[in-house]
Formats: sequence, C-alpha cells, structure tokens
Amino acid sequence: MNRHLSSEQFSWWMAGEHTAAEELHTEECLACGTELARMEQALSLFRDSARELARQNGSEARDVWSAKHARNGFGVQPLRWMAVALMVFLLVAIPMQVSKRNRQREAGAAQIDTALLEQVDTEVSRAVPATMEPLATLMPGAAGAAEEAGSQ
Repeated sequence: MNRHLSSEQFSWWMAGEHTAAEELHTEECLACGTELARMEQALSLFRDSARELARQNGSEARDVWSAKHARNGFGVQPLRWMAVALMVFLLVAIPMQVSKRNRQREAGAAQIDTALLEQVDTEVSRAVPATMEPLATLMPGAAGAAEEAGSQ
C-alpha cells in the first residue's frame, strides 16, 4: 500500500474489519499507526467514562459489544432472535390466512345456498307449475281455483 488509509478504512478497522494488507500498512506507516492508536485511545476513554458514569449511578456496566462480536460482525444471537421472530410471525400469519380463505369460501357457499333456496321457494309458491302457465292463461278461472287449492 502506497497511500494512507482512508477514514472509511479506519472506521471499518475500529469495527473489527480489516485486511492483512491494511494491518501491514499500519505497522509500517507511522502516520496511519499513530492515527489508529489515537482513535483506539479515544474510544477506550469513552468506554471508561461510560462505565464510570454507570457505576456512579448505581448500575453495573456490562460489556455488551465484546471484541468477539466486533471482529465477527453481529454474532449469532441476533440471527437467532430474527429466526424466532420469523417463526412466531409465520405461526400467527398462516392460520389467519387460512381462516380468512375459509370464511370467504363459506360466504360464497352461503350466497349460492340463499339463491338456490329463493329459486326453490319461488317454484314451490307458484299455483301452477311454470310449464303449465300457458294453459292457465287460457283458462282464467282455473288459475284462481288452483291458487285457492294451493293455499289450503
């Protein structure tokens, strides 16, 4: 490496992500090594002051972000929680979707049943069957007699 590390490379370094070439460069380049040491010192002072403040307020400081997690990214624990959240979501969403489809299917079947019952009711309540209506119109007195017989 001929040029100095960029601010982005320093940020990635502090997050635990760096290449072997960058590591070799910080060992050989006095300016980059000094800058890296200055950044590590500043973060160390910040961590120590946060712990001291927490201790003064009666709470114990915990090292939530350990060096292992810094080197390996987020670690495994958040992935487990994401998997658990996904499973809970699926366990809730799938039955809800199935229930919704069943209700829609039942509503459609109920509409079809209602239409069929109305059709049957119309056919049953006629005094003269539909096929014999032309004959009933030819004999006006027969239709009235048939209606009276049907109502008894």
